[in-house]
Amino acid sequence: MQSELRRLDLLLHREVLRLRAAYGLSLDEFRGLYVSDEQVDALIGRALREGGAAEDVAELTERAELLREEAEQKGAGLPWARVASEFGLSRFERDVLLLAVAPEVEPKYETIYAYLNNNVAHKWPTFELALRLFAGEANGRYTLRAHLLPDAELFRAGLLRPLPGTADRVTWLSGGFAAHPALSLFLLGADALPHSRFIKRAHGPAEEMASHDFAYGVLSGVERLFPVDGEGRDEDEEQGAGGRRPSPLLVLEGPAGAGRLKAAAAACRSMKLSLLHVDLSAARDAGEALPALLREGVLLQRLRRAGLYLEHLEALADGEGNPLPEASEVVSELAASRLPVFLACGEAFPWRKLLSGRRYVPFYFSAPEYEERKRVWEEQASARGLSLPAGASAILAGRFELTPGRIREAVEAARDAHLAACGDGEETVLEFLMAAARAQSDSGLGKLAVKVSVRQGWEDLVLPDVTLRQVKEVAAAVRHRQVVYGEWGFGERAAAGRGLKVLFAGASGTGKTMTAGVIASDLGLDLYRIDLAGVVSKYIGETEKNLDRIFNAARSSNAILFFDEADALFGKRSEVKDAHDRYANIEVAYLLQKMEEHEGAVILASNLSKNIDTAFSRRMHYVVEFPMPDETHRERLWRGMFPASAPLGQDVDFAFLSKQFPIAGGDIRIVALDAAFLAVCDGRLITMRQLVRAMARQMTKQGRTTSPTDFKQYHPLTVQDV
Repeated sequence: MQSELRRLDLLLHREVLRLRAAYGLSLDEFRGLYVSDEQVDALIGRALREGGAAEDVAELTERAELLREEAEQKGAGLPWARVASEFGLSRFERDVLLLAVAPEVEPKYETIYAYLNNNVAHKWPTFELALRLFAGEANGRYTLRAHLLPDAELFRAGLLRPLPGTADRVTWLSGGFAAHPALSLFLLGADALPHSRFIKRAHGPAEEMASHDFAYGVLSGVERLFPVDGEGRDEDEEQGAGGRRPSPLLVLEGPAGAGRLKAAAAACRSMKLSLLHVDLSAARDAGEALPALLREGVLLQRLRRAGLYLEHLEALADGEGNPLPEASEVVSELAASRLPVFLACGEAFPWRKLLSGRRYVPFYFSAPEYEERKRVWEEQASARGLSLPAGASAILAGRFELTPGRIREAVEAARDAHLAACGDGEETVLEFLMAAARAQSDSGLGKLAVKVSVRQGWEDLVLPDVTLRQVKEVAAAVRHRQVVYGEWGFGERAAAGRGLKVLFAGASGTGKTMTAGVIASDLGLDLYRIDLAGVVSKYIGETEKNLDRIFNAARSSNAILFFDEADALFGKRSEVKDAHDRYANIEVAYLLQKMEEHEGAVILASNLSKNIDTAFSRRMHYVVEFPMPDETHRERLWRGMFPASAPLGQDVDFAFLSKQFPIAGGDIRIVALDAAFLAVCDGRLITMRQLVRAMARQMTKQGRTTSPTDFKQYHPLTVQDV
């Protein structure tokens, strides 16, 4: 580049001589306040001394041309030549770039530009100066002005940037321009990128390649879409920028941690390219203008010969998946690239709306299968010094369909928590891994459903033996479904998803929600309750949208879905008599389809199994009836409702309460709690006095009239004190 700068010095000196000959520069000592002739001569003197003194304009022109030829011969493969080739720049455009970059190399050019601009404050190159230096005749200047317009390659590609405010009160010719920092750094041989919060290098995929082998095959052969030889140059490069066709965009669809970024880095490495990473979501949240950001990203990509990886493509669309106003401009910038552009998004994102009319090739990433997940758990634990108990990897791989990246993060979190709590012990490492795996599961479902926390265990369930046995069978089916679907091959025979669908039928308060929570707790999974009464909408199409959001979020949640009040939507489909009936039946059919596709466990709760549509009933793997508790079970429920620390009076008659009041466990819980609150203000002892009053209030809430027959000898206690 030094030869180019020496040539620029000669051309600048030539322009000084021209202006002095035409008295274009005054010798007034106050001119420009001011840069003297002697100062300029001293600044340009080095180029003159190296080639011998010259005061003739023609001789300076000739020497400048010789330096150009010398630079072109020596510069092949160097950054300057690579820029000219990549962007197909003409001689004039290269000279203009040189004019803009020179102040980044030596500060003296600011002084020289101010001298030639006849204004000490204007220390930048102007359009008028560029045309005077490099265009020659007046007719040539008029023709070459097109290369300095905003839509010309120099400015459209981002190599040059107009200086804002420099031509507000003057003509276009007086406007200034500067080189993009990315261009200056590249030409100066600096490996650093311009300061940007959102464009970074993607580092180090190689060290974890073994744990992500399954992902790399997805992008195998992608280099055939990009004709690049061993030198990292396009095969059409000799034709100039206009002769090369843009390449298709590469869409990487899949969950976080599935290896999309590492696979893209590996593909770029096979093409001897680096990879730049842009987080679109973070940039949009920070108020960054995405078109300008990606214009800079494409410029860096072309300068550095790199792939461009855009994470969170969803940032270019609204909540419904419709493209934002600026999305079209962004996609146009990306589609013009001839180097790999990777667009990463989640599984449910409708990215085809964004890329309508563009060339693209989709690649699908997913969580690995059971055996691969098991291997990743073992490798990640071993790499971080965790000794897994026997069978732990099988439990973790069977319960949680996590991507390798999520597994790595879970193991790291579990290791840190384990060391903090237990030192180097191994006895509870599985508990920490289970907790970390739950935390790594996508929490998006929490915005659409309620997480149910249950502290009870199997010993707290008061159910008939038949019901309890069926419930334990449900838990065992979830626990061992990988054996049935995977090892035994039943998954290949499954017509739809490999999920487990269970119906809990019984009156309100018979323990359906608590039982679902105990199952989830026993399996180490989260339980999310969806109230279908709140999902169903009177507006056409809204119910389907709500269900779609729920199942999309549940796909990566590794949780059990519990649909409460299932009768609201799972009820029997009616005969179509009007438009409302038709759309109601469509909603039922849509929900049936989503349930069939879901890979996880789904529990439906209904007050009566006969209310459920037969199309749902026959697809249930288990139908568990929750009957009203009999007298024996009611007494167990009454006794179990009061903690050991609760102050119970000697007169509490659980046998009487269980025999006299045939209510469900949920009602017993409400009565017990109400009696406790009454006791706090009435002697701080729970006696039959508080219990019968609470029972009377519960009966009144249910629309029943209390009578002496109900309470017998305890009826006087129901009378409130005045």
